[in-house]
Amino acid sequence: MSPTLLWLLFGLGLVVSYGLSRPRRPFDPIQIVLVITAYVFGLSLAWFASGSGWIALAAGVLAGALIGRWNRRLVVGGIGLGAAEQLALKLAWRHGGVVETADLTAAGVDPDTARATLENLEARGLCKKDGERYRFER
Repeated sequence: MSPTLLWLLFGLGLVVSYGLSRPRRPFDPIQIVLVITAYVFGLSLAWFASGSGWIALAAGVLAGALIGRWNRRLVVGGIGLGAAEQLALKLAWRHGGVVETADLTAAGVDPDTARATLENLEARGLCKKDGERYRFER
């Protein structure tokens, strides 16, 4: 194979691997870095193990797509309720015992999870609702 064809296959494999990983946005820098890293790792590992360019290309595409999908599932899944509760308690500590859903949203929690988290904390008696705010007693 000519070097031009090898580079073309390498680039095409990267594009296919990135497409199969189903990124949330067309240009997602973190996803791109993860897919490229996994692609190169899978490609080189299969190349040195088998010596076949086609097997290496397939292994690179597969590794990049699987790592990309795993990352996407983690990102889309968001933060868990336990972690959101810990975050709410830390924010309350920093803000003098008062937290709003907007504070949790600003910290990266989606609004529905933020509201559910604060309602769960109120139901357990750890805070009291005061209008839009939730007041934690010390």
